[in-house]
Amino acid sequence: MNITQILHAALDLLYPPHCAVCEKPFGEGERAFLCCDCDAKIERIDQSHLCRCGLPLPEVLDLCPECARSGRAFEQIRSFGWYEEREDPHHVLSVLLKIFKYNGERALAPLLARYLAQAGEPLRACVEQITFVPMYPKKERQRGFNQAELLARELGRLWGIPVVRALEKIRETEPQAGLSLQARRENVRGAFGLAKFSPCASILIVDDVCTSTATLTECTRVLKEGGVHRVYGLTVARASPKNIELEDV
Repeated sequence: MNITQILHAALDLLYPPHCAVCEKPFGEGERAFLCCDCDAKIERIDQSHLCRCGLPLPEVLDLCPECARSGRAFEQIRSFGWYEEREDPHHVLSVLLKIFKYNGERALAPLLARYLAQAGEPLRACVEQITFVPMYPKKERQRGFNQAELLARELGRLWGIPVVRALEKIRETEPQAGLSLQARRENVRGAFGLAKFSPCASILIVDDVCTSTATLTECTRVLKEGGVHRVYGLTVARASPKNIELEDV
């Protein structure tokens, strides 16, 4: 046993490893932040038949009413599981994302990126580059990191696809949570600009949560005006339609 293993063993005795959500000590073979019971409780999104906006559809439909009415600039959005904005200790994926985003638990990025990779596998062959939703510089300095960038870079490592900073946030916005759909759209309109990068034919935008599609739609508009032909979106979680006016990120 080397010195690192000895230190880890000592730490395990003093601070037994436990699940990040339920805080129960891990059983044998459980050491990846989430116990088997909590992992089983994650409400995964059925990926078999999705609308372009990422919402599951009945087999008889190709588009949801909003996509059929307004059309979409992006090609496809996918998300791994459902998200609940209100505090709910039983909603495992939401708790994980809040720990990652607000408690600064960056070590969760590899686990969450694996969720991204599972949901986004059908998009993998379609994209040349991966990018991420940027934060306003002042806010990023305050938080110390951009959660979307961490996820994108982990996903790029898993898939072997280059990650680029294609966008920048040029205007500070209000938090999207709690705003109506129209207010979300107004909130992000003109908030993003094109960063210095070499445009490609297709790109994937990564973020942690998609609430409607307002943010991804605005980012897509900027990227397409900058010369990108096809834009895809991928998030760890998606707000349930029952909690919103049907769409947003």
